[in-house]
Amino acid sequence: MKLLRKIPVPVFLLILALLTYALFFWQRGFYWDEAPWTWIYFRLGPAALTKTFSTSRPFWGMLYQVLLPLIGPRPWIWQLLMVILRWLTAVLVWLLFSQLWPKDTRPAMWTSALFLVYPGLGQNFVALMYTHFYIIFCAFLLSLYLSLLAVQRKSWLLHAAALLLSAVNLLTMEYFYFLEFVRIIIFWTLLDGSIKAKIRRTILIYLAYLFTFIAVTFWRAFFFSNQNASYSYQTLTDLKANFFVGIWKLLLNMFSAFWETVPHTWLFPFEPVDIATLGLYTVIGAFALALAATLLTGLYFYPRGATPKFPFTLFLFTGLMAWILGGGAFWLVGAKTMPQLHFSADRFSMSFMLGSSLIVAALLGLLDKYPRVQVTLLALLIGFSVGKQFQTNSLYRHDWETQRAFFWQMSWRAPALEPGTTILSNDLPVTLFSDNSLSGPLNWIYSPPGKMEHILYFASVRTQEGRALGAGLQPGFAFEQNYLATTFSGNTSQVVVVNFEPPGCFRVLDPEIDPLNKLLPPLLRDAAVLSNPAMILAENPVKLPEFYNPEIAHGWCFTFAKAELARQNGDWQTVADLQKQAAALGDRPNDPVENFVYIEGYAHTGQWQEARKLTKDAYRFSKEVMRPMLCALWQRIERQTPASAEKESALAGVQSDLGCGK
Repeated sequence: MKLLRKIPVPVFLLILALLTYALFFWQRGFYWDEAPWTWIYFRLGPAALTKTFSTSRPFWGMLYQVLLPLIGPRPWIWQLLMVILRWLTAVLVWLLFSQLWPKDTRPAMWTSALFLVYPGLGQNFVALMYTHFYIIFCAFLLSLYLSLLAVQRKSWLLHAAALLLSAVNLLTMEYFYFLEFVRIIIFWTLLDGSIKAKIRRTILIYLAYLFTFIAVTFWRAFFFSNQNASYSYQTLTDLKANFFVGIWKLLLNMFSAFWETVPHTWLFPFEPVDIATLGLYTVIGAFALALAATLLTGLYFYPRGATPKFPFTLFLFTGLMAWILGGGAFWLVGAKTMPQLHFSADRFSMSFMLGSSLIVAALLGLLDKYPRVQVTLLALLIGFSVGKQFQTNSLYRHDWETQRAFFWQMSWRAPALEPGTTILSNDLPVTLFSDNSLSGPLNWIYSPPGKMEHILYFASVRTQEGRALGAGLQPGFAFEQNYLATTFSGNTSQVVVVNFEPPGCFRVLDPEIDPLNKLLPPLLRDAAVLSNPAMILAENPVKLPEFYNPEIAHGWCFTFAKAELARQNGDWQTVADLQKQAAALGDRPNDPVENFVYIEGYAHTGQWQEARKLTKDAYRFSKEVMRPMLCALWQRIERQTPASAEKESALAGVQSDLGCGK
């Protein structure tokens, strides 16, 4: 225990950061917006990425122009860099408050540790994006720290550095914009003298920072034309319409945000887990890690003798003000940006992390008479927050593996695509991706550098009124999708409709069979008539980017994809041979429809008994569901295969087995 206590605070925070965010970092990839941003930079070029950020955060976009070419499209490096920057923000919080309150080491240590593991934000594993978030957060916190030192040392050089970093924060992001006014509290706490003297000196010192804030705000309000490209100031609209109703809505939003980012956030790690979703081993691992982190934290913060009175008032007031100011931009926008503890709305909790951690540290300070209880509660909060982040880590790794499986199986089934192809899909079983974000890697794989020739749509999203396909799923309908960096032009006659529901395989829908498939989501079933497999090409096969390596295992789905491609090319012997290879290895389908290609393969090669046997296997899954599809399949087989006695016998047998036409 003595050895543990000798560990410097930054080293302890580094151990905590590694436990919380670094485990299995090599198994995580690109998520959400960073998938298309990476594609845009490396395939469309830096100018296209500049255009992408021009409508939201142009100065923030400049950081991407610097770091992307340095690090490249390597997810594991971005993951490690995010951990380092997350740790640095916690170290800066510790430096700031230990300098602000040097009489007692506990408040700064507790606040920094709570801030580091804050369980309300689960998006830290979106590493490329949050690396750039934390660069700005570091700039802001370092600005506060330097301005504190500048006051203590009466150094205008330090003030100049702090002003520069303050401007970086204000120009690049909105998340920490109003947190700038926390600086006033810091100055007030540092200064001595009468209230009147402190007010005068605080104002004088803060004038330069206030001028910077006003200047940047003036630029944002009157010169940055895309200030409200994504969100409008709904609160101001409400206040203008009815002042009292507007105030009431604002107070409700603030109450909701406080509940989510303070009480709910710190209770969140203790909520029951869904073993069926996470898996037994993940739950065991999370619980074991939580206990280990609890023990580590408890031993490190174990009471070390008499301590000064905890500065409860200072930390609670600073925490409350930091929390209120942290929500400044969100109070203006209104309900659309209220934080919630799920993806993707948890990103709005980021600016509340500092205030929330200060508030919890202050409340723990109330237990000064019971130091062991105090430290036990602190250790449990930190330890189980580490366990919660491990659960989130598992979700990210699962989604990355699902994305890898999706694109590897797609490349097996569709070695190349005609320009202008739209991939219309079911909602993939992922949380951390959208069809919009997956269009980036889709084009990285299938489009040549400098072009966007393909797009991926979720049927449930893009067929909504006002969306790209909202006019209806009719052939020959032209549509466009603005992707900021460029615009995709498509047509409903150039659509490949696919379904991917692991453990089932990636499957291109059959426009003749799948409209009858009750196993598909209704919207996808309706869209199946548009599916045009002719958009899939076999020559000049694509190569997946290195970050998708290694290639996933060649099991049933590999054989199935090759068989589907062979069927499309009319190579029926290969289809039949592939089924026999799969059967010899003991592979079986997870979706009965995956046997349809082999039924056709056997029929076209005159192996009618094998075709009938597979038909019976598929039929046993569900007579009601499978009968319409199997009957349609055998009608096509009857049309497309030459007459023979064996064929007639097989058709009669299938008619008897299925009861087609009854």
